[in-house]
Amino acid sequence: MALITLRVLHGADRGRVFHDLATPVTIGREEGNSIQLNDERVSRYHLKLQEDNDKIVATDLESTNGTKVNGEDIQVRIVRHGDMISVGRSLLLVGSHSEIDRRIADLASRHQQAAAGRAKQLKERMNRVASHESDVVEDFAAVRSPLLPDGPPPLPERLSPAQSAELTELLEHVQGVLREATENAVMRPGNEKVEIEFPGWQAILELQARLAELLRRIGEPHAG
Repeated sequence: MALITLRVLHGADRGRVFHDLATPVTIGREEGNSIQLNDERVSRYHLKLQEDNDKIVATDLESTNGTKVNGEDIQVRIVRHGDMISVGRSLLLVGSHSEIDRRIADLASRHQQAAAGRAKQLKERMNRVASHESDVVEDFAAVRSPLLPDGPPPLPERLSPAQSAELTELLEHVQGVLREATENAVMRPGNEKVEIEFPGWQAILELQARLAELLRRIGEPHAG
């Protein structure tokens, strides 16, 4: 039985974290779903996540407003750690901090292996240029190590109501900027490239998720 963690980045339930839910998981507006969202644009039973051949498959349950994964409309799609699921006005991030870190590390390792192969090809080309065998050299992109922030700073203590409101306003602004930068990102099946490098994209999503959690803690101190 697969377990899945989902974090709400945007919507009325922003900041909620659903840890290690056993599949199958249903998402919708109605009671009885594994995840009940307070979103009028979400259907009563909107989306199902289930395990098949060690993969998590997302299936839209003929919802009124549809489902997007990484900016694309889907009916059925395999989802992975770090993917974004959009239902109604709500945006969910798949995976815990550590699960997304592991995916980034795996992608970085593959990129480094590919870069090593390209470096070898470049060296061979340079040798041919030196021996006047060829005058064509193809450069290759450097692979940057994915670096994620260690964690957010602690919340200030003994905030007055005005200070809490001011801090919330600031975090709302930052969270809105991040949302605008990510909500239109498109990642097509089988391709790990988006508008920015995947590690940077994930760092933005990670920051957005943490800010969402902080906002929820400030607005609802007893919220889970």
